[in-house]
Amino acid sequence: MTKKILMVEDEAMLSELFGEYVQMIPDVEYLGCCDDGATALSRCLELRPDLIVQDIRLPGVNGLDMLKALRRELPEAKVLVFSGSLDAHSVRVALQGDAHGFVEKAYGLAELNKAIESVFAGNRYYSAGAQDYVSKLKAGA
Repeated sequence: MTKKILMVEDEAMLSELFGEYVQMIPDVEYLGCCDDGATALSRCLELRPDLIVQDIRLPGVNGLDMLKALRRELPEAKVLVFSGSLDAHSVRVALQGDAHGFVEKAYGLAELNKAIESVFAGNRYYSAGAQDYVSKLKAGA
């Protein structure tokens, strides 16, 4: 069964690379990229992607607010945060917003691909740096 992915990213080069990459993944339909949170919310409601890969820092509606809106408006969609911003607050909000994963951009497309596969398999996925924050947050540190 074909899975649909929408990306929310304001860095043009990264979104173009991601689009080309995703189109090579079997059984995945790439729905395109939105470069701001407000447009992305509208497109998500219209296209109903199975997975939304989104940045946190976005013009308009920021990624963390978008995550909360997606959980409310489109609870069946999986959300994978792909961000260059790694800090305790971002990871905490992603966890509270029920994101299915968090991957730092520094890890690149190979790590993002592992995360996509893991999330589609029904799991949560956190890259190494994000996992450190997840462990500390769950331990109450």
